[in-house]
Amino acid sequence: MHHKGRLTDTSGGDGRYTGHSEGHLRRVLIDQGAGSVHQEVVVGDLAAGGRVGRHLHAFEEAFYVLQGKLTLEVAGSIEHLDPDDYVFIDRGVAHALRNHGEEPCRWFEVSAPQPGGDLADTVFIARDGPVPEVATPYRRGHFDARELPEPSSAIGLAGFGNANVGGAALKVLVGQDWGASQLNLMVVQYAKGGFIKRHDHAFEEAFFFLEGEIEAELDDQVHRLEAGDYCWSGVRSMHALANRAEQPVRWLETQVPQPPSRYQARFVADWRRFLDGS
Repeated sequence: MHHKGRLTDTSGGDGRYTGHSEGHLRRVLIDQGAGSVHQEVVVGDLAAGGRVGRHLHAFEEAFYVLQGKLTLEVAGSIEHLDPDDYVFIDRGVAHALRNHGEEPCRWFEVSAPQPGGDLADTVFIARDGPVPEVATPYRRGHFDARELPEPSSAIGLAGFGNANVGGAALKVLVGQDWGASQLNLMVVQYAKGGFIKRHDHAFEEAFFFLEGEIEAELDDQVHRLEAGDYCWSGVRSMHALANRAEQPVRWLETQVPQPPSRYQARFVADWRRFLDGS
């Protein structure tokens, strides 16, 4: 199962933040309605002067600032975030958002476990809230494209053999090293000719494209996706990617749940070679 769409064609509202936010728009890209059972992926907007009241969640959350300036009040601290800054907020950690800039602010957001169900998992509070359960309630970082390794077949993920990947570069922004236990958030870039062959996973992946264009094979359907497009691949959903354009393509990618320590991908070609004894 897979899902795809374009941000400009995706409607939104303030959702569960109704009555607790101003100038706030949430466009849900991936959730149960798209077929996901593990995550929610959203692009959020705050108008100049907009705000989201103090609240906490019963899930982990990571977000990446796409444009504008975002002020985050979290765990007694104030963080001023600019484009390409990213944050991980652990579950049960009170936080609030405000746009103190003169231009709209936009961010990419992933939450896991998937919000909803028989649980009040987003709670708005007037004060700081309960003491966080972890020693490090949140972390922030900044992505610089110069940090990406040179394009290659070695992307540092278990089970991704060299013959299956080419011209790729990857940086994990949020994962186990940052205290996350439910999700990974990463930046991936393919140079001209970059590819990954047909494979599937025991986890879900979501992709939000930032620049360039990609040929995406999703369950035997081929799509051309570009900046502002998104797609999602469910558990056991075969997919492959190839950059056939002249310029690099870059995207934000989620993995939920976090991948296992071995056999993170099942490549069709690898399994055939194994069965053939070659």
